[in-house]
Amino acid sequence: MDGLHPRMARFVGEVEALMARETAVDAILSGVAALAAPLAENRDWLEPRFYAADEDQGFGISILHQAPEHGLLVETIAWLPGRGVAPHDHQTWGVVVGLDGAETNVDWRRLDDGATAGFADLEVAAETVAGPGDCVLLRPDDIHSVRNDGAATALSLHVYGRTLAHMARSEFDPIAKVQRPCPQRVRR
Repeated sequence: MDGLHPRMARFVGEVEALMARETAVDAILSGVAALAAPLAENRDWLEPRFYAADEDQGFGISILHQAPEHGLLVETIAWLPGRGVAPHDHQTWGVVVGLDGAETNVDWRRLDDGATAGFADLEVAAETVAGPGDCVLLRPDDIHSVRNDGAATALSLHVYGRTLAHMARSEFDPIAKVQRPCPQRVRR
């Protein structure tokens, strides 16, 4: 794993080993969360470039590891103050770990059965503020949104079972009750 800090390279190897022996989503989520928590405690692997954000997008994504065949994805996301992202799904499991600052994760509950194309009726199910060391676990069909209510950039580590750019993901507008393809995010 060329170019990765040794601590991050070790983490990626441990997650890949976990994925090779586990198939149950809940076991993978709890295992990845346990492996990722120490990365929030010892942050010597962080680089200043991870805090760079795209002004138009409202956040910046730095890819740390992307497995061949669109497998495991590890990235950091820097959330600009007062910015966030609309409700969306991932179509794969995910673990988010707060590193610096705090981000508000809003979980959404779908009220309709998903049978009508382009339509989605959502309501807020829960809100969680994730600070350094806090983990947010996402199942493939979970719908969530994220915002940074703080005055400084918030940074979090994101680990996904599949590369998001190759997933048929959705973004939602809960006011207009619209479901549409999730836009491709700017990643570097």
